[in-house]
Amino acid sequence: DTIVTLMSEGVDENDSRIQSLRERASADSAAHYMRWNWNTPFFQSIHDRSHFYAAGNMVVKSTNWGDGLKPISPDLSYNDREKVKISTETTGGITPDVTGAETYATIVSLAESPLQPGMIFAGTDDGRVWLTRDDGGEWTELTDRFDGVPPNSYVSRIEPSHFDTERFYVTFDNHRINDFTPYVYVTENGGRNFRSIASTLPTGSVDFVHVVREDPRNENLLFVGTDVGAYVSTDRGSSWQRFMEGLPAVPVHDLEIHPRDRELIAATHGRSIWIVDIAPLQDLTDQVMADGAALFEPRPAFQFGTPPRGGEFYAQTYFERPTPGSNAEISYFIGEELAAELQAAFTDSQPEPSGERQQAQQGAQRPAMAQGPSGARQGTARGPQVEIIVKDSEGEVVDTMQGSAEAGIHTVRWNYRGPAPEAAEPGPYEKQEKEELSDRAKVVADSLVEAGWDENTVRRLTGAYTGETSAAAFMRGFGGGGRAGGDPEAFQERPAEQMGGGGRGNYGQMREIADLIAPDQGFRALRAMFRGGGGQAPLMDPGVYTITLKAGDRTFTQTLVVERVGTFAVSPAESQSK
Repeated sequence: DTIVTLMSEGVDENDSRIQSLRERASADSAAHYMRWNWNTPFFQSIHDRSHFYAAGNMVVKSTNWGDGLKPISPDLSYNDREKVKISTETTGGITPDVTGAETYATIVSLAESPLQPGMIFAGTDDGRVWLTRDDGGEWTELTDRFDGVPPNSYVSRIEPSHFDTERFYVTFDNHRINDFTPYVYVTENGGRNFRSIASTLPTGSVDFVHVVREDPRNENLLFVGTDVGAYVSTDRGSSWQRFMEGLPAVPVHDLEIHPRDRELIAATHGRSIWIVDIAPLQDLTDQVMADGAALFEPRPAFQFGTPPRGGEFYAQTYFERPTPGSNAEISYFIGEELAAELQAAFTDSQPEPSGERQQAQQGAQRPAMAQGPSGARQGTARGPQVEIIVKDSEGEVVDTMQGSAEAGIHTVRWNYRGPAPEAAEPGPYEKQEKEELSDRAKVVADSLVEAGWDENTVRRLTGAYTGETSAAAFMRGFGGGGRAGGDPEAFQERPAEQMGGGGRGNYGQMREIADLIAPDQGFRALRAMFRGGGGQAPLMDPGVYTITLKAGDRTFTQTLVVERVGTFAVSPAESQSK
């Protein structure tokens, strides 16, 4: 504006004043030239939601919900001119790649202390780490304080502590030069020095670290995401273990901890979002460890009235996840000392095996499922067990389950069912009907085997009608799809035109066989064959239940709230039981 004003007043454009202003403008533009990374870091301040921070090669800030961004730092990268030029102008050879994916010398990690406003951390893709305690007024470089980290290593994450302003965590990813080492560091003194806490994280494969998170409830609880999965530490990095129950081997690029729902959310590269309940881990405090056992407070449980669906669609694969609300989860902790006591007591209570019996017991490595009043229960029948008792608001026992007494955190699941009604003596008609179904099942089995169905699968499914297959063995068959009992994920050409090929875990086959054996009854006849009592155990009403854990001579109690969403169709037998 000043240049325009001077020229409008007749000042020549070669005048020294105008030349000086143009030089200053050029220098100012160069100083504020921004390079932005493909994965630009940004956040909204937890201390003032109208404050917004982002970073390219400089950190910028807005005090107006993202409008009016202004730099609050100099260029925090090394600004290697040759690499910057290659990454922004010549990448791609003959045809330059102008997507910005290769832009180099930028800030890739940006974080704010949740405890102290204006305490900002920044890390770059060329290995520099910075800290400001006054919202950008002065920046301190910490780059040379990480022993063992190669120069120019990508700063994959900076995680400020929720408990101590002087503690924060830093991870580095150096796989771009074929260094797959997991680099995880922590400082307890504001960055004056750092120590490695990679400890027992695996090495030797693609184990480089993308992210580290500190739990906001338990300062000893840490999580990391690597290029092959997720890991957890309950002792602030002194040791780590895999945390991948149900999670495939996949790069975990980000982790977030939901403060209300107490869940860990993992963002993967190629396998979507994964969520896991971490409330028991959060409650595993030093006091709980010292006590040696605990029954954790269960989260509210919900019964969803929407019925599950499956088996209707014969396609190449069938996607399904467990229906929410099918179980209430009850978690508990057993310490090593108590586990040893329970094991010793169990061993003392067993008769001394000898001879062939001892060899047989040693060879039986797979434990059988324990049984309770409502059928197959949690835990195992062999080895020491703890007891989990569910009581209603009137103090009546509605279910009893068993669980593992080994050291560690365990979870059992209550299916909201109470005790099953007693079985009635089958009448002459029911006996005759079962005999007819058994005979028909044998004929159907022979016909299907002759038609090319997998014999093992067919015999197991039809055995439910002939009495040759137990309920437990029958249900174990629903772990994979496909007709031939091979690889359930193997590609099937034109599966929609093949009988019995669809559905998860042979569900489609089971339904077809049920219709062949009992055309007018289908699954109703199958349920009758498995009915060990007077019908299915009744579904308990929503309300407040008392959960009791008995581990040896120790007892723990918690309250479980069960709520219901939607409506349920109640069978006549279930209505009569109520």
